Amino acid sequence: MTMSFAHRMAGAILVLMLTLGLNFSPSFGLTGTSMASNAEHAAKVQKPSPDQVLEILKKGNRRFIQGKSRHPHIDGQRLYQAGTEDQGDHAIATVLTCSDSRVPVELLFDAGIMDIFVIRVAGNVVNTDEAGSIEYGIAHVHTPVMVVLGHTQCGAVTAVANAVQGHGHALERNIPPLVAPIQPAVEKAIKDHPDVHGKDIIPFAIEQNVWQGIEDLFMKSPTARAMHKADTARVVGAIYDVHTGRIDWLPQEKVNAILKKVEANPQRAMNAMAK
Repeated sequence: MTMSFAHRMAGAILVLMLTLGLNFSPSFGLTGTSMASNAEHAAKVQKPSPDQVLEILKKGNRRFIQGKSRHPHIDGQRLYQAGTEDQGDHAIATVLTCSDSRVPVELLFDAGIMDIFVIRVAGNVVNTDEAGSIEYGIAHVHTPVMVVLGHTQCGAVTAVANAVQGHGHALERNIPPLVAPIQPAVEKAIKDHPDVHGKDIIPFAIEQNVWQGIEDLFMKSPTARAMHKADTARVVGAIYDVHTGRIDWLPQEKVNAILKKVEANPQRAMNAMAK
């Protein structure tokens, strides 16, 4: 069987599956979900629970670390689905992470096309653009989990930490407002660890920056707060080690504590919908 013939057969089989109302589920299996209409299908798609999504992500990262990646959902069938189906029927996680080239999101979770709704920005900060993108991911792509993913050796956090400690350098005009949300994280890391100085504060600042991103998200997004409370879009924090490939998941209790703090803050955004 030639490769071109195999691809034609795969496409024909996929068309038959769609005709019969079958679909590939986000957990990489088959399900008999109805394809009667886009609206009905979106309503009927059964995605994994937040706990199940986190287990999928953790297993994928373990495969990545062990060199046993399966590289799912990167073939012609998945491309056909990407062109004919709603990503909201497939994506299982929204991930906000850094633009750093050492953080290849789909690879480190051993995921593929339409599996993860990815938002990338230097320092994984949450300004208006990022908050809006996250809201789209959780409210319209319907991902059951939202991950704020920091990483070791983050250049943005390092630059802010150096500046706060008096060792900064000149930056291009658009960079300071971009990384401004990182400064409170660095200052808190320094306050919480008064005996740590210089570059040694950076790992503490990187973790605190994840918490700062979650707090900024909750401050800006009533939708994120409500969906996290309802556990329809669970917000979690994690840090990726660029040297080992390992993702360390941060305590969920801290996320809930941040939400409680934000809900007591009168400056939090209150109107979920745009006027």
